[in-house]
Amino acid sequence: MPKDEINLIQKVQQWDLDSFTPLYESYFQRIYSFLLVKANWNVQFAEDATSATFMKAFENIRKFSTEKEGSSFAAWLYNIAYHSLIDILKRKEMISIEEENTVSSDLNYVEYFQNHVQAEQILAYLEQLWSDKKDLFILRIWNNLSYDEIAEIIWKRSSTCRKDFSKLIKKVSEHFKYRIDD
Repeated sequence: MPKDEINLIQKVQQWDLDSFTPLYESYFQRIYSFLLVKANWNVQFAEDATSATFMKAFENIRKFSTEKEGSSFAAWLYNIAYHSLIDILKRKEMISIEEENTVSSDLNYVEYFQNHVQAEQILAYLEQLWSDKKDLFILRIWNNLSYDEIAEIIWKRSSTCRKDFSKLIKKVSEHFKYRIDD
């Protein structure tokens, strides 16, 4: 975790409330984008969950440990976001949350998919075949989170996330192979 981020978190934990603003600004777009996709492009749900995420984060920031080795503020926020959306969907009686899987590998999948495949095509493909894998793909590819961070968000082991992502990425790559040859 970057030292400046740790300093901001510690300031907020010591009641310097203005220090939360840079954290909010740093993560808002990423959290909102994640929730928008997760909510199947329902803007209202994504906005509500984003608001709830930052409100809960602000209210509970004293519980976040900057001292714990491997702690990630990003993973903590994504975890809050994920569960905020579940709460909203449950209240709306629209439970359509998929379980996530996770990522793998040494290859630069991010660059490949950003350069060769339209985001909408990938999401449509994942929706059809593995709606429960979409979040894993999004967290790893578009949000560039580590396996440890993803595991913390979706409550699975990092090794499980790696294995699931590896299987998923092979299937997605095979499906979009025609783009590689172009």
